[in-house]
Order: sequence, then C-alpha cells, then structure tokens
Amino acid sequence: MKRRWRYDIRLELFSLLEGKKKKASDPTVIMIHGLLADLTSYDGASFYLREKFQFLRYDCAGHGKSPAALDVYHLEEHVLDLVELIKKNHLEKVILLGMSNGARIAMEYARRFPEKVVAVIACDTFDIPTPMVKAKLGSWIAATATGGMELRFDISTPWIWGESAFNEKSEHILSYRSRPSVINEASAVFLMKGAMETAIDVSEILCPILFLVGKEDLLTPPFLHEAMQAKAKNSTLKIVEGGHACLIERPTIMDKLIIPWIEKTIS
Repeated sequence: MKRRWRYDIRLELFSLLEGKKKKASDPTVIMIHGLLADLTSYDGASFYLREKFQFLRYDCAGHGKSPAALDVYHLEEHVLDLVELIKKNHLEKVILLGMSNGARIAMEYARRFPEKVVAVIACDTFDIPTPMVKAKLGSWIAATATGGMELRFDISTPWIWGESAFNEKSEHILSYRSRPSVINEASAVFLMKGAMETAIDVSEILCPILFLVGKEDLLTPPFLHEAMQAKAKNSTLKIVEGGHACLIERPTIMDKLIIPWIEKTIS
C-alpha cells in the first residue's frame, strides 16, 4: 500500500527569517536543529550570523511550535517540509547548516536538490543508521516509554554533552530536566523512530561539505565523520572542542570556523 503522506494539508512550520543580505545574490543560511530540540538551539550561534548573512531557522515537524508528529516521521518527510519552506520564502540559493538529525535533513536535501544548495555544514551527525546508532536511540525510546521525557533526558544527557562542558555547566544543563518539554511523548517516540531509518549516500552530494564534530561526541563519534568525509567528493572535516552538542556548547565555533569556511567557499 502506498504511504499516505501528511501533505493533504500542508504543515505550517514555525520559522524565523533573520539577519540581512549584503547583496541580493547572497545565499541564505538555513539552520536545522537536532532531534528533540527546536530553533532556540541556535540562539548563541546565530548571534554571529546577523551582520554577515540572511538566515532562516525553523522548528522541524513535531518540534517546538510546529505541529506534532502523529506517526513515525521519516527523513523524506523532513526533506519535503524543507522544500516547502524554501519555496514559501522564495529562496533561490541556500547554505544548509544542520546539527545531528538536522544535518541528516541537510545532507539528504543537498543530495536530492543540488541546484539549490551552495554548501552544507553537517555537525555531529551520521549518514548510516548503524546497529550501534540504533541501539543508542533505542535506549532513548525505551526510557521514554518507561519514565517519560524526564527519564529520556537522564539517559540521553551523557551522550549529548561533552564532558568538559557538562563539568563546567552541569547545573545549567540539568535545569532543563524540569522544564516543560516542547515535544509530547508520543511525538518524541515517532521522531526518534524516524531518525533510526534511511541511509544517506554522501558520495552523491555535489556541493562543498564541512563536517564538524566535537572530539568528545559519544553519540556520533569523530570516526563516523572521518568515514563520511572519505566518501564525500568535496568535503572538509574539522574536529573541535565539545560533545555531540558542540555548537550549542561553544557557539563561537560559528564565528571562528564556520563563517570563515562559508566566506571562503562562496568567494
């Protein structure tokens, strides 16, 4: 049976278009957050973009202020959401910056729609859902079923944050445990199951790619990024301080590394 897509009534994704273009031909940077997060993930990093580029950040389906996921939400559906968002905002050329599952959306979009994408920055991510990746995400699903979003938080925290950042800011990070979740439990499970599917052939991505990974990333370790970088035709790999949330832990990475790479790439 053909899958019934949830596009009979288009999703209206919550999004923010910010910053400014120096000239009309400049590409727009689209910032795609990770699994079980929202667009506020980029509050720190986007500060450095404001005077450099026009940028768009949005809540992926099932996250933040966007509609909840009512079933397993597949990578292709996230990509089609991005297609509609780009069309709605009349964007001609884009640079895609994604963290974790957001980077998977960015890479698959770039693979399928090369004419639109100038470059991709893929942070702390994976192309193939290996048995180990599935086991890690599977433990989050089991935790959610057993103890709700708070237990999921407890189980996932050591995988997401780098040890150095956690040791410095543990009180602040742990304060998120008691805050109301931006995602309901059923939607979270659908999103996690969707993240465990679909391999991406990074060798088919034509534009330049910057792979960025925290050296303390336990969820998607540096060796996974080394393997992707070896397969991608036009790619650079940078290993930086931090864990799986390196750009959240250290938003100055945007200013010191990502923006110079973008400027060099589009010059």
